[in-house]
Amino acid sequence: MILIYTHNISPRAQYTIDLVFGTVLGIAYRITNDSAEYVMSDLPKLAYTVENLNSGMFLESSNLLFEADMRKQRPVKTGEYKGFPIFFPCGSTSCLPYDLFATVFYTATRYEEYVASDSDRHGRFVGETSLEYGHKLLQRPFLNELILDFSELLQKQFPALTFAKKTFAFLSTIDIDNVFAYAHKGLMRNVGGLAKDLLAFDFARVRERLAANANEQKDPYNTFARINAMARETATRLQYFVLIGDYAAYDKNPHHANRGFRKVLQSLSVEFPVGLHPSYRSGDDPALIAEEKRRLEAVIGKPVTSARCHFLRVRFPETYRAFLETGITDDYTMIYASQCGFRTGLCVPYRWFDLRRNEVTALTIHTSTVMEGTLRDYNGLSPADAQHEALSLMEQVKHVGGEFISIFHNDSFVPAQHAWVSLYQTLLSKSKQ
Repeated sequence: MILIYTHNISPRAQYTIDLVFGTVLGIAYRITNDSAEYVMSDLPKLAYTVENLNSGMFLESSNLLFEADMRKQRPVKTGEYKGFPIFFPCGSTSCLPYDLFATVFYTATRYEEYVASDSDRHGRFVGETSLEYGHKLLQRPFLNELILDFSELLQKQFPALTFAKKTFAFLSTIDIDNVFAYAHKGLMRNVGGLAKDLLAFDFARVRERLAANANEQKDPYNTFARINAMARETATRLQYFVLIGDYAAYDKNPHHANRGFRKVLQSLSVEFPVGLHPSYRSGDDPALIAEEKRRLEAVIGKPVTSARCHFLRVRFPETYRAFLETGITDDYTMIYASQCGFRTGLCVPYRWFDLRRNEVTALTIHTSTVMEGTLRDYNGLSPADAQHEALSLMEQVKHVGGEFISIFHNDSFVPAQHAWVSLYQTLLSKSKQ
């Protein structure tokens, strides 16, 4: 047990203290704003406030956790601490030269994404403009590292303190943007595709298309038996996310009533968790999420409580509020389309804090770490270079005892993508070592 004093037990302070001590360090704590109680206590203790109480450890606080509003601000580097940039500097009597809690809060809540004005053509916050990317922190779970460093200071001061031992966890997730390449796509879509194939003299695709429509098991994107087998053979946790929105420019799955589509989803849901992949259109209209969730639940006959947005189109706070309103409890969207790494600075599941309402919520954020499309399509890496980067990220997660989440798509398991299938198999294997 550790006693923590702060002059103002604000919602932000409560949230951040719980994130640091409860979620990451796994230690019991109590917060007080009674300075007399704090000074008199014999417990291991920390004062997070503006003036040193000369009792226990002292971490000087900045203003961020005691504000209730939001303003456009971007922390400025004022120095370095053990190779990390200092964003919220503290005075010389503080146990750290920076405000750890403010750093954690600003990054984990994605404060900068709320106040950002620029976005890419899909309306997404651009990873390359993030604070972490600019300071070469994006590919490190740097908040986990800073919190662990802080725990070492606490243990030196209070040797009796013990923190929960964190163990590495791996989760393989598969996004189903296109369950089939050709089968069950409807007459008009197939006739149009067939005409294009013939005009291009692409007779291999013609044969493939005709075979898939005659037997859906021969559809090239129907790779689920292979994916499932690899998960079973390596005892890997596997979860699917399904796009089930209406057909549109970026939403290409068959209609939700399609027999073949439903059969695949029902089969997968018998053995593996199936989450929602909210449509591209839901990024502009979060109200669609409720209907898409109902559709998926009706197909698989089970509650759906997890989601990852298609194209990673998340709007703060609208998307996450829609999740909560519809019963989504776990989100896996937190990764940039163009950069792998740690969008939130963390690699452990933690609660979302609604900055506009200034309150902690029941939604849990799972930061995804690596996506094959990012490495291959956005970054243009070879499979060998992509494997090196992915394994480097995995090792960092192992070092801090975090959760490593990979994202692949079922259409990446076709024969032409054999090198990327090999990378996937390597991730599964290395996760056990």
